[in-house]
Amino acid sequence: MTPEHIVGIVTAALFGAALGSFSNVLAIRWHEEVDLGGRSKCPGCGHVIRPQHLVPVFSWLWLRGKCADCGKKIHIQYPIVEAIAMLLGGIAAWQANPFTSPLQFALLFICTVGFLAPVVMDLRWQELPVEYLVGLGVVGVGLRTAIAWYAGANLLVSLGSTLAAIVIGVGVFWLQVALSRGRWLGEGDVWFGGMMGAVLGAPALVGIGIYFAYIIGGLWAVAGLASGAYKRGSRLPFAPALATGTMVALWHGENILSWIRHGML
Repeated sequence: MTPEHIVGIVTAALFGAALGSFSNVLAIRWHEEVDLGGRSKCPGCGHVIRPQHLVPVFSWLWLRGKCADCGKKIHIQYPIVEAIAMLLGGIAAWQANPFTSPLQFALLFICTVGFLAPVVMDLRWQELPVEYLVGLGVVGVGLRTAIAWYAGANLLVSLGSTLAAIVIGVGVFWLQVALSRGRWLGEGDVWFGGMMGAVLGAPALVGIGIYFAYIIGGLWAVAGLASGAYKRGSRLPFAPALATGTMVALWHGENILSWIRHGML
């Protein structure tokens, strides 16, 4: 690994932490249906948070998880999301060097760190921001198209593959919603499926993403039932599993497909 690549990884990790902080703001303000603009304030006393108290992860630890003005506890969601975003940013740069593969890095970075806001909303309130998912899907299509154009690939073939992936992502989850009349999955998961197709850009990769999403979701359900966190019949947040499955397909999908092909020969 070159010094340039190491610098890219560190920079991406720090930038990821900053976007993780922004993801917290997005999730909470979307849930509360308030203006996304304006400076961050303490939910307890309403004081504007000072710049030195907005440093991702570090500020929460320094303040011992409390507001500097009123002493009210700050939800642990904040440092956890920021730390995960930092990790995801570093992984994206490790997978694709920002200096030599900027478009691929942008796809991995935006479409992994970008999952955090909807995942937080689904975990805490079982809500998914449809407009955000559509926007992330549009960005995914744009980056996939740019990568194909830069590589000299046929853009019509690339767009056709992406469209097929979107149809599969939407269709799989819409069918489950329709058959169960909304008992198994919510409509937000259908939009998430469409976004998966847009980001992954190939039907086979969407299949891998969905497969791992159900494996992860199943393990999550078993653990939740065993620990008493969930009861039989309750609806579990599925966005974390969908996001993780999509990341597996983004990071290792081509290797998995190659392994499957060689295994069938």
